[in-house]
Amino acid sequence: MKPIGDLVEKVTFHKTRIRSHPDELILIGKGRSAAVFKVANTNKAVKIFYPSCEDLAKQEISIYRQLNNDQYFPAIYGEGGNYFVLEYLSGITFYECLCQGIEITPEMVKRVDQAMNFAKSKGLNPSDTHLKNIILTCHGQVKLIDVARFKQTKECRQWEDLKATYQRFYRLKYFPKKFPKLIIEMIVRLYRYKLLPQSIF
Repeated sequence: MKPIGDLVEKVTFHKTRIRSHPDELILIGKGRSAAVFKVANTNKAVKIFYPSCEDLAKQEISIYRQLNNDQYFPAIYGEGGNYFVLEYLSGITFYECLCQGIEITPEMVKRVDQAMNFAKSKGLNPSDTHLKNIILTCHGQVKLIDVARFKQTKECRQWEDLKATYQRFYRLKYFPKKFPKLIIEMIVRLYRYKLLPQSIF
């Protein structure tokens, strides 16, 4: 296996579209600022930032260094100019739990709260914490990923609003635990554009 830095150099982008990448890097996710690949035959992943977002690489790695905690967040193994190497987390996101009907338990929610409080204790402002950024690992751990916005100063109520709807609706005995992706995405968009009534939170 070639060094990860050499593999990263072979990844090409056109703006936010991936043009090519070596077979040793398996695409597992794309976001607004970066693409994430699993490094074949390892327990590592690499987050590679798009050319227009390369400055965010150093910002996010500095946040992970500040957290320095692999109990609630993935471990970090190395970094380069436009990427960093992190622990590959085998599991499913809370978003996938909703899609598949896997119950999100109060203990899982409590673990997210603990992670958020830990980040605050390090002087950070946890932000942009949503269902796709929370992973239930195959070992039953709950970990947060994508901490790029943990240094923003404005208040982010996303997690508090999720918790409020969890307590008010999801925990009801007969409330469905499985939803079609289309319905979830519709709710996400309504929330994003502030079209949901505040009374539900």
